[in-house]
Amino acid sequence: MTTNEPIPLLINPGSGSAARVRAELAEDPRVEVRCLEAKNLGRALRQSAKEGCERVIVCGGDGTLALAATHLAGTDTALAVIPGGTLNHFAARHQIPSDPAAALTLALTGAPRSVPVGYVNDRLFINTSSVGAYVTFVRTREYLEQRMSYHLASVLAGLRRLLRMRNARVILGNEQVRTPLVFVGVDERDLQFPVLGDRKATGRAGLHVIAIRSEGPWETVKLAFNAMIRGIDPLTKSHHLESFITDNLALAYRRRRSRIIVALDGELVRVRAPLHYRYINDGMRVVLPVIPE
Repeated sequence: MTTNEPIPLLINPGSGSAARVRAELAEDPRVEVRCLEAKNLGRALRQSAKEGCERVIVCGGDGTLALAATHLAGTDTALAVIPGGTLNHFAARHQIPSDPAAALTLALTGAPRSVPVGYVNDRLFINTSSVGAYVTFVRTREYLEQRMSYHLASVLAGLRRLLRMRNARVILGNEQVRTPLVFVGVDERDLQFPVLGDRKATGRAGLHVIAIRSEGPWETVKLAFNAMIRGIDPLTKSHHLESFITDNLALAYRRRRSRIIVALDGELVRVRAPLHYRYINDGMRVVLPVIPE
């Protein structure tokens, strides 16, 4: 890409490495650095798309990138990424460098390509969505993060959720399943440790739906420990796991609820029930490394 105009670089100030990125790139004449909260970030992205910008650079974690994708999907403006979160799953999956300077070089010189996304009702997600145990895990982790580090909060929140696991009767497609968790990932996921939940490099396209069948909390604990030792794949053969690829999925609780709290790329949102998931293969344009021929 060659242009004399600086490219907008929008930074979420709440992201883990916002200060570092701003310090390293603020004086770079190739970009116009702006720190914006979520509400203003969305407004700036819509304006960039309206003005016909070829690309806009966003720095933040997966939640911030999902917000950016929501406003840029369906437009001609491509999303360029500088990883700024804690885990940065989306950036890692698409081989975007974690170093700000290297990521900026890619953002300015890389080629926009279409990538898949998922939707639940009208809410877009770029990596994963889930209902059930993970939602309460995120709530507990966010509470504990006020008192300790992210990683320690994650461990303690995981242990607490494991000991207080509750099941719900969920209507998954046309079948009723008793489960503590329904996980939906964009494209096929690995079912073995230590890469459990990561996208398979040569996996199938579509929404990967995973739900554990369990009749009670102690059975869930037993299944969880077996999964940690042997991976999730053996659970499929014992019929304790629903795992399939689909382009569309309807999900509802047997007990009627007007809204359901859903985790989307690590952020919690309330979505009107029932939940309708769908997979869009060319959902958005992202600036990615050039694929060698």
